[in-house]
Amino acid sequence: MIKRWKKKTRGKKLISLHHSNASVFLVLTITGLLLYLPALRPILLQVRVWVKDIHIYIGLLSIFILMLYMPLFTKHFQQLVKKKGPIVNLLFVLLTLVGLLMTGVILWLQRYFTSDLSSLSLILHDFLTWVLVPYAIYHSITRSKTIKKAERNPIKEPYVIDKTNPILGRRSFIRMLVGTGVTISIAPFFLKWFMETFTVKDLPTYGKKIAMENKMVPAPQPAPESIQPIGGGARGEFRPYTVTEVPTSSSDDWNFVIDGLVGKKLTYNWKQFLDIPRTVQVSDFHCVTGWSVESVTWEGILLKDFLNMAGVNNRAKFVKFYSGDGVYTDSLSLTESMMEDVMVAVLLDGKPITAEYGGPVRLVVPKMYAYKSVKWLNRIELIEEDHTGFWEQRGYDKNAWVNKTSM
Repeated sequence: MIKRWKKKTRGKKLISLHHSNASVFLVLTITGLLLYLPALRPILLQVRVWVKDIHIYIGLLSIFILMLYMPLFTKHFQQLVKKKGPIVNLLFVLLTLVGLLMTGVILWLQRYFTSDLSSLSLILHDFLTWVLVPYAIYHSITRSKTIKKAERNPIKEPYVIDKTNPILGRRSFIRMLVGTGVTISIAPFFLKWFMETFTVKDLPTYGKKIAMENKMVPAPQPAPESIQPIGGGARGEFRPYTVTEVPTSSSDDWNFVIDGLVGKKLTYNWKQFLDIPRTVQVSDFHCVTGWSVESVTWEGILLKDFLNMAGVNNRAKFVKFYSGDGVYTDSLSLTESMMEDVMVAVLLDGKPITAEYGGPVRLVVPKMYAYKSVKWLNRIELIEEDHTGFWEQRGYDKNAWVNKTSM
């Protein structure tokens, strides 16, 4: 294979690399959209991790293709330098592709980078995707054999194009038509992403959607440290994900249970739950997909306090958490559950946690990725054997520590 590559002329190598990169980019685009589009998340639960792995491996293949191209770049550049259009196209595609690959590698290996760099890389990766994908679609259509043939066909009835008759040429008209179509198709998705990523929101606004509101009466009264969040207010944007329809709760029938290998089973209704002394802490919230929200002020009950109140049986080695959606579960070891910052939270920056964000009660495990922080938490069970959580059953790593130093 290597010998065949060496025997190829520079022109044939460039053509081969161009076609290979186009195929690889098509797979990257498809897998990237499958991972990004929220509507597809519930449909692809069983294969989502596989899609993510394919996306990563194809990205690495793209890096390999780029490395094969680099020795040819100088000659290729010199060949095109006199042609303004092609050289601008080459530099644009090359720089955008390098940016996508670099940010992709950072997201893949995010444990080895700071959360700020990972969050920035995610935004840049999304942005460059929205730039390069429409351009690739436009380029593929306008460079297709069908369009080229249409551009070459002679016009049966000749006409004069001058200042008094400024008619577009066939090539310009086709390109303008394709560009307009691509823009109209992509624009709604881009605008939605842009608004979600760059619009500054006050956290309570996410509770304005009536369908997402919980009907929990009375509302929890925040501690002074929460009223004016001691963390200064969360920095960053949550991207709420769910594997089911977002469940809503009512204080009329809500209850919270701690059972299993405990000395005393504990059951609370909403009013009883609010009477439990709470604490306030500030921590960062990290998602395995790359985004982070920093300096979040949480108020709730430390998990270790709950376990101490229930009493831990000597046979208990793990703690299993149940979500109110009836589907999602996860677990921590007993040692992990006793960490000082693992919390059963009811307030976020002094406001009740809405249904979309996992309220009225959710687990918060700051040192681990967010798939361990079970939303709509309503039951804690102490168990003897380890439990494999929802996402871990589908390929996520059991090792959910955010930093490599914690692994």
